[in-house]
Amino acid sequence: MNIIVALLIEGILIAIIAYFIALRTRISKIDYEILNTNKKLIDEKLKKIEDENESLKKELWDISNKYTVTEVEKKNLENNFNLYKVDFMQKIDEKYRLYFENLANRIFDEKTDKFNKISQESLNSIINPLRDSIQTFKQKIETTFIDHNKDQFLLRNEIQRIVLANEKITLQAENLANALKGEVKIQGNWGEVILEKMLEDSGLRKDQDYKLQSSGMNFTGEEGNKQYPDVVILLPENKHIIVDSKVSLTHYERYCAEKIEMSKIMHLKQFTTSLRCHINTLAEKKYQNIDNCNAPDFVLMFIPIEGAYFLAIQKDMLLHEYSWNKKIVIVCPSTLFATLKTIESVWRLERQNRNTMEIARQGGALYDKIVGFVTDMQKLGKQIDIVSSIYSDTMKKLSEGHGNILSRTQNLKHLGVKTSKKLECVE
Repeated sequence: MNIIVALLIEGILIAIIAYFIALRTRISKIDYEILNTNKKLIDEKLKKIEDENESLKKELWDISNKYTVTEVEKKNLENNFNLYKVDFMQKIDEKYRLYFENLANRIFDEKTDKFNKISQESLNSIINPLRDSIQTFKQKIETTFIDHNKDQFLLRNEIQRIVLANEKITLQAENLANALKGEVKIQGNWGEVILEKMLEDSGLRKDQDYKLQSSGMNFTGEEGNKQYPDVVILLPENKHIIVDSKVSLTHYERYCAEKIEMSKIMHLKQFTTSLRCHINTLAEKKYQNIDNCNAPDFVLMFIPIEGAYFLAIQKDMLLHEYSWNKKIVIVCPSTLFATLKTIESVWRLERQNRNTMEIARQGGALYDKIVGFVTDMQKLGKQIDIVSSIYSDTMKKLSEGHGNILSRTQNLKHLGVKTSKKLECVE
């Protein structure tokens, strides 16, 4: 019995176990089918998502391209807008500038016409002296400007002519040497003529910028005797430079004509000795110490022959030092002409400075005149405003209001009063 029960129980357990095994196997198969079905669904969804992703990527790419194009168009629009704005503002500025300019001109023209009609005679008394002052001032400026340009042009021409003039003077001097040799007085007069010609060529004015033989200057030496230097050059501020011509042609001509070397050396020595004698003679006159003469502490000694001058300083190297110790400065045509041109320039600048001072003086007077004119104009404007206000008030009283004078006057005419004139409407 127990065995049967045990076998029964064992059979039941085996059946139960078999059932569970079969049930599990069935469940696993069902789960597999479900999973397989889910997998297919998931794969389909994944494919759909991937397709959508590709579509979105394409759309994103298109949007990115459109954004780039849009940005470029935006920048182009901004640039075009800025250009248009600048052009528009310029046109607006020009339009309103012209508008206000025309408006201002129109207002100015209207006010000017009204002003001219009211106060022409009064203005003429003020403007005419002002116009004369302005014209004089303008002429002064134009004259100064023209003189300045003319002087510059003349100075350039004169500088270009210096070499030619010196060569001409030297040639004339050498050509005259033969005619003048041995005649000391004639040599002296000839030197003075050359000196005066150089003064004229330099642009200096006789009796204004220089004096010959100190004409009219009443020069007196230390011992009370009258002194007559060949030339006194006048400088600004009452200063003077004295020039004296010394000609020593005899030994120089002999030196140039001599063929024998020893004789040439002898004549050259005599020539330089003669120059030193002239220096001593001129130094003894002490022209720089003359009363009423405001000259530097030296005198210019003029040698009219260029070649003689250079020969002397070449062979006697101490000649300049010797003359300077005697308060004498040796000059030849080229060095003297340069000095004279410098002095002429000083005088020209002095005259220009005087004109400048005159221009400044007239400018100050003109400024004061303009200030007075503006002040009178302001006063006149205020008076015009007052008169205009009084005129308007008077005309209102005359023509406005009940029973005003004009309406009553017209009524008299309507009542039969005989008149020879017609009363115009008054505004």
